[in-house]
Amino acid sequence: MSAASAVNSKGAFWFATYEGGLSSKLFVALLKKLMFNRKTPVHLIVYGLPAHKKAVVKDYVASTNGKLTLHFLPGHAPDLNPDDLVWGHVKRTGAARIPLCKGEKRDTMVREQLAQQAPELVRSFFRHPSIACISEL
Repeated sequence: MSAASAVNSKGAFWFATYEGGLSSKLFVALLKKLMFNRKTPVHLIVYGLPAHKKAVVKDYVASTNGKLTLHFLPGHAPDLNPDDLVWGHVKRTGAARIPLCKGEKRDTMVREQLAQQAPELVRSFFRHPSIACISEL
């Protein structure tokens, strides 16, 4: 099981889980879901994964006529990404730490936990010292 997510400084948290690795086509499908009915422009900060830089992604971003812009983080910069802080919290406190009972599936537990991310908790990660210097908060 893999997951992709996005956060904003107002406390919103979007996520999707999927099987296998992130391909460029899957990334475009996730971007389309994120952009569905979006009225204001979105500036999405992403890692420089190969799937993020493929032509199919560039073509989709161009097709949004400026409503979506991708900004790439340096090679390894989890301390600059509030989304990574959310994941660190999830890994330290949640489903990953709970032993499975017979018949239980980890993916169900993870989805339930992700769906419960409180806006105040997500907003708090934008006040982290490594993020606050680049955040609007």
